[in-house]
Amino acid sequence: MDRRSPGVFVRVPFGALLFLFGTLPAWCEQAREPYTLGNQFSVIQTTQVDGGMAIVQHLYRDGDKLRLESQEGPETPIIILRKDQKKVYTILPARKLVLESSYRDTGSAANLGLPGEAGASWVFQGKETIRGRACAKYRMKGNQKSAYIWVEEAGKFPLRMAPVDGRTVVDWDQYQAGPQPTDLFEPPADYQKISMSLPDGPR
Repeated sequence: MDRRSPGVFVRVPFGALLFLFGTLPAWCEQAREPYTLGNQFSVIQTTQVDGGMAIVQHLYRDGDKLRLESQEGPETPIIILRKDQKKVYTILPARKLVLESSYRDTGSAANLGLPGEAGASWVFQGKETIRGRACAKYRMKGNQKSAYIWVEEAGKFPLRMAPVDGRTVVDWDQYQAGPQPTDLFEPPADYQKISMSLPDGPR
């Protein structure tokens, strides 16, 4: 498995992650995403905030399951989001520890790792070349966020994403479409598991 060390690790929340045509006339709006990305894929995701150290993560998605691996020195913390089980697992391999918490679906993470927002409009900005690849640049305008997204024309997948303020840049590389191994989305059975979830009922 290809993992690149970013040097200094900074946790990126799912929301940030969330943390992702043909030729259109300039400034023409459309109501749906200008790419045909499936819900089964893996990709290397590099995030840079304010020009600082790059954060490199390996992201896997298979339907309602998401796995995010990051490098933190000798440690590789792993987050598994199981929307189907309403669970989030934080795995610390060096300590053989699993922290289990509840996942509450607020609708903001409907795309599970894909850039975009339900009901957003997309405005074509022109064409640019990113890392030697021809891309169509769009401005996504939603109720919660607005961002620029560069869609690779050959593969029809997002190659770069950046909020309009330009402080954060997220690049995708080594995108591979297709089903992912089921064991990627299961916490190791031999690890100690600690529940972090609050009991249901009045707070």
